[in-house]
Amino acid sequence: MLSNKFVFQPFWQLNNKQLTEQEYAQRFSDAKRAANYALANEETAKLTSIVLQRLYTLRNQLIHGGATWNSSANREQLKDAVQFLSQLIPYIIDIMMDNPYELWGDAHYPLINK
Repeated sequence: MLSNKFVFQPFWQLNNKQLTEQEYAQRFSDAKRAANYALANEETAKLTSIVLQRLYTLRNQLIHGGATWNSSANREQLKDAVQFLSQLIPYIIDIMMDNPYELWGDAHYPLINK
C-alpha cells in the first residue's frame, strides 16, 4: 500500500493533468519517506493514517467505477486492503465494546487535497 502509486491520490491528479510530473514525483517521494519514517519510529497513529488515506483512494475508485465486477483492476490493492482491515477492525470493535458509554462524536468525512 505504501509504495503503490495506484492508491496514491496525487497519481490520479497527475493523470487528470492537475499536477506536473515533477510535482507528482516529489509528493510520492515525500509520502514514501513519511511512511518509512513512521514505520521505523513506531509511529503507529501516523502510519495508520497514511494507510487509511490510501484505502480512501481505493474506496473512491471502487465506488465511482474505477474497477468493476470481475475486472482485474485493483485486485492487488484490494488484497492488501482486506489484509490490513481484517487486522484493524477487530481492534476498533474491541475499543468500542470496552467503552460503551464513550461519545465518539460525529462522523468525519475527510476532504481530498486538491
